[in-house]
Amino acid sequence: MIHSEHWEWKDKLGPRGNVREAVALFDTEEDMQAAVYDLETHGFSNAAISRPAGPEIVEASVSHPIKHVQELEDNSKIPRESFMDASSKTEGFIVIILVPIYIALLVAAALAVAHGLAVWQGVVISLMMGLIGALIGGYFAYRLTKKRTERARREKEWGGLLVWVRTGSHDQERKAVRILRQHAGRDVHLHGPAHDATP
Repeated sequence: MIHSEHWEWKDKLGPRGNVREAVALFDTEEDMQAAVYDLETHGFSNAAISRPAGPEIVEASVSHPIKHVQELEDNSKIPRESFMDASSKTEGFIVIILVPIYIALLVAAALAVAHGLAVWQGVVISLMMGLIGALIGGYFAYRLTKKRTERARREKEWGGLLVWVRTGSHDQERKAVRILRQHAGRDVHLHGPAHDATP
């Protein structure tokens, strides 16, 4: 992402101060992921790309149920979060599953040492505790998957998966808009303070 000292924008007005953004809606997570990947390969950092927070958080922030995603697109008060790509989600699932297994195995080892168990007994208790840890990790992974699926469903009911891309120059504006449209982005537009230079 271009550094702020290189930004062309000087005005302090607009939805988010002197920040100008490209906005887009996507019908599928696959199209959204492809657009974000393309943006990142063309010089946009992950920190420049954001999404709305979870539906419950968003609706609490505006104090009413959201009827359409257009209520969010240009609203500076909507809570945001960084975009999480597919690889980060996969890593998260692996951690959720492996951590309980690791803890369970440590407990098994401690029990084996504390009670002076034979090797075969230690192996058996380790297998049992490892299985318990895997079940616990699997449960939390299931809950996380269900939560993400429900979130995507609600956002699609609102009208689409919303993405904001922070821009710092005319060139970045043009690039972001082009990439978002190339990957089936809908309602693609720019918002932010008026600037005193022409594209």
